[in-house]
Amino acid sequence: MTNLKDDPSEIAEYLIQEGGIDSAVLAARDGVMKAQQDDDNYARSIWREVKVILRNKKASPEEAA
Repeated sequence: MTNLKDDPSEIAEYLIQEGGIDSAVLAARDGVMKAQQDDDNYARSIWREVKVILRNKKASPEEAA
């Protein structure tokens, strides 16, 4: 069973709700950088997926609503 904190879709939606799409993109970027510093490949892969989801939502604003 997938832990919800490890679900990129859930993370992306939470970040958008908390601060909007632009803030969410910045938070995801920071998450990737932190995972790289910590040498945490699992977290890095989760944050990369979050970034892809956010990028797609930003490119298609009509679907994000």
